[in-house]
Amino acid sequence: MLLKTILIFLITLLGYSEWLLGTSLIQRPIIMGTLVGLVMGNLPAGIIMGATMELAMVGAVSIGAYIPPDLVAGTILGVSLAIQSGADAAAALTLGIPIATVMLALNTAIGTPLSLIYVHKCDRDAENVNIRQFNIDMYICGYAEHVCGIIFVPLAFYFGSSTVARLLNIIPSFVQTGMEVASGLLPALGFAMLAQMVMNKKVAPFFFLGFFLVGYLKISTTGIAIFAIILVSIMLIYQNMSKENKAEKADSAGGSGFDEF
Repeated sequence: MLLKTILIFLITLLGYSEWLLGTSLIQRPIIMGTLVGLVMGNLPAGIIMGATMELAMVGAVSIGAYIPPDLVAGTILGVSLAIQSGADAAAALTLGIPIATVMLALNTAIGTPLSLIYVHKCDRDAENVNIRQFNIDMYICGYAEHVCGIIFVPLAFYFGSSTVARLLNIIPSFVQTGMEVASGLLPALGFAMLAQMVMNKKVAPFFFLGFFLVGYLKISTTGIAIFAIILVSIMLIYQNMSKENKAEKADSAGGSGFDEF
């Protein structure tokens, strides 16, 4: 159990390292769930649970002032405790989303002010040209914002697995059925959140075209993706040909400097 807790801690640290590694999307549930499943010795369950949470949280992206729930803490604890308890993806989703929401509140209340302290410390280091201390404070600042998750996730996993296991075993069957229904609805909510951000008059026809092709012609999503790539390629070729034709017409209409001779 101690070894698993250490590995869970390392996965948590990796998930909170996106600020250091760039926009690599390692904090997404599909990645975190797979790593947790590998540590827990049940890789297929980790992939399935991570993919289920990814569908539910596909629209949880930081845009402008919106800060999404803590996907790292929610996914790691939801998937690990569900696998530890022998539960399914619905239980992981039911556990993970509240944890992610609570952890977001803790990070905002504790982590953000703590990181601001080190931001100002980095400013002072830069004024004093103390490069070594500036680098140290910068690394601390990056992880300080998620200090609650870094501490809470491994501790909750170490002390909470047996308690959660007993809790899940006493949940009535009708509650478990409700959890399964909710897990089926949440992916639709996630897609709706994503569609709300990207949907416009230019995109909508292609969206509904793909939807009806899948719904009525029973084409797989892979087939739709291939069809979309081919369609986009044809459109790009057509646009380039149109630009070339317009350029040729403009040249012919304008003539050259030797026309008067």
